[in-house]
Amino acid sequence: MTFPSEPRPELRPEPRLQPLPADPASRNRVLWGGGGLIAALTVGAGAFFYTHNTTTLPTPPMAPLSQNSPAVPVAQTAAVQLSMLPTVKAPAALAKSGFSPDDQARILAAVKDGKMRLVEMPVLDASGAVGQTIDLTVSSGLTQRVVLNGRFQHLVIPIAEAGQILIAPVSMPHAPALIVGALTAFGPEALPALTTLDQRVLLNVIVQ
Repeated sequence: MTFPSEPRPELRPEPRLQPLPADPASRNRVLWGGGGLIAALTVGAGAFFYTHNTTTLPTPPMAPLSQNSPAVPVAQTAAVQLSMLPTVKAPAALAKSGFSPDDQARILAAVKDGKMRLVEMPVLDASGAVGQTIDLTVSSGLTQRVVLNGRFQHLVIPIAEAGQILIAPVSMPHAPALIVGALTAFGPEALPALTTLDQRVLLNVIVQ
C-alpha cells in the first residue's frame, strides 16, 4: 500500500455509467469462451494476449486537457464492468489484499454501510513478461501497487457503484507497449496500451 506523493491526474466525480456498446471494435474487447476463461485463470494470458501483442502498436490517442485542468499527465479512458464480491466475503478478501490493517477496517466499515463495494479485477501483462510495475488508484485515493507477470493476479478493489480506477505505470513500459489485461465480468479485456511513464489509463467502472 502506497500513497504517492507526486501529483496524479485528478479523478473525476463518479458518474453512473451506461454499459458498453455491443460492437467489439468500439469496446476494444476480446472475450473468451468458458473453457478459455478457465485456462486464463490457470495458465495465464493464453494465445490471444500473446498474439495481440506481437505487432508494433502506435501511440494511443490521448484525451485533451480542459482549460481548467492542472498540468499533469492526461489519461486514456476505457470502460469495464466488474463483478462484486458478496459482503459476507469482504473480511476474508480484504485480509488477503495488500491494504494495511487500518485501511482494511475503513473499507470494511464502508462496505457494511453500503457506501462502498468490493470488486474483483485480476490483471496481467498481456505480453507474458514479468516485472512491470503499475499503481491502481481508486476515487477514494487508495492505491495498490502490483508487479505484473503472465498470469492473472487476483485483485480486490474497493469502489462505489459507479466509479473510476486510475492505472499508472511505475516502471518504464517495455517495447512495443505495456498492455494490461484485465479479467472483467464479460471476460478478459486488453486495456489501452502504455508506452511511456507519463501515460495513464482511466477506467470507468460499473459494478455488477
